[in-house]
Amino acid sequence: MKKRIYSALFTIYTSILRLFRKPQPGSALVMPPYSPGSFGDEAVVTSAVVQLARQGVNKIGLVSYREDDTWSYLSGISEVFCLQDFYEYESWGVRFRFCRMASRYERFFVLGTDVMDGYYGPRDSLQRIAVARMAAQAGVPTRIISFSFNSSPDPQCVQALRTLPASVRLFGRDPLTLQRLTSSLQRPVELVADVAFLLEPTPETDKVQSVYQWVERERHAGRVVIGINANHILLEQVKDLMTDRLVNAYAVAMMEITARISNASFLLIPHDIRGRVSDVMLAEAIYTAVDEAVRIHCKIIPTPCKPSEIKAMVAGLNFVLSGKMHLAIACLGQGVPVICVAYQDKFEGLFQHFEMDGLTIQPQDVVSPGKLSAFFIEKYEQREALAAQVQRRLPAVRELAAVSLAGA
Repeated sequence: MKKRIYSALFTIYTSILRLFRKPQPGSALVMPPYSPGSFGDEAVVTSAVVQLARQGVNKIGLVSYREDDTWSYLSGISEVFCLQDFYEYESWGVRFRFCRMASRYERFFVLGTDVMDGYYGPRDSLQRIAVARMAAQAGVPTRIISFSFNSSPDPQCVQALRTLPASVRLFGRDPLTLQRLTSSLQRPVELVADVAFLLEPTPETDKVQSVYQWVERERHAGRVVIGINANHILLEQVKDLMTDRLVNAYAVAMMEITARISNASFLLIPHDIRGRVSDVMLAEAIYTAVDEAVRIHCKIIPTPCKPSEIKAMVAGLNFVLSGKMHLAIACLGQGVPVICVAYQDKFEGLFQHFEMDGLTIQPQDVVSPGKLSAFFIEKYEQREALAAQVQRRLPAVRELAAVSLAGA
């Protein structure tokens, strides 16, 4: 009974907001994918904020998930509204205050990334969809942008997206996502590329320069420099996979690669600093596990760092093996060929933008003896053709990346 009363009052309240709202000209509200910690999410948020500012948006608000979220890597944020009580208790008070705040903005952008299909649990996805719905009810032009959709989405998430108000525009970040969404939702979906393709590298920082100098020394010595990222999420992807086994699989693969490419050097690239077992911990463990002959030609990038710094760091690499999608995007954006360890069914769509396929390996094959190094060597031998194809397609992909943030 109480819920029905609050719901009725909320409907009346949002109707009034919609009727009388006077948004500030040149304003936009942005909802990040998650709390800080993932360099990939930070790349998306940074790109969105910077591009909006370049459009002349002079007031940018941010929606946060926790009171202790720190967005210090962003500049130009006018205000931050925390939804913690909504996420934890579905607070009606927060709903009312959010709609009042959102109604003062011209546009609202939900950065969906890989959170909209229920892969990490339907609750996260449904709450983000609910926030988009609330903003639309308050009359705010709303977009869910830069997101992918896997082949087995949670039915609750499909239904929630399907029943969003028609005023909420959906922007799938790859052709495969577009196909899946169009088939599942029976509503208009627009094709874009991930906004992280618009991220500008920042090569002038001390951290980037330290990596540049190491890469230059290795290449001056006649070596090829290969980027390696081991994603801690793989520990959840392969049944009964323990950290030691994953670390050993990468260490062995690197030594097998060196046996075939005797002048190989390796730059280990953590891309997520969250959790007890993070990318950083994996990189350090792999560095320790390889033979000394390999280790003397290895370096771990300094962390924490900004995604724009990582994009600058990868520019001088010859080839990259990535377990993270946004590290792959950083590489592709610099014209560097990359292959990926696929998870959550999202990498294939990314490569479709570049009219390439066969560049992913499944998580279970990473820990199968010999498979990771064999896959790497096969694709490494195609690196020049792959790099040329990336360069051909990159301008069109960057144009698509700008579409979802363009004016109404």
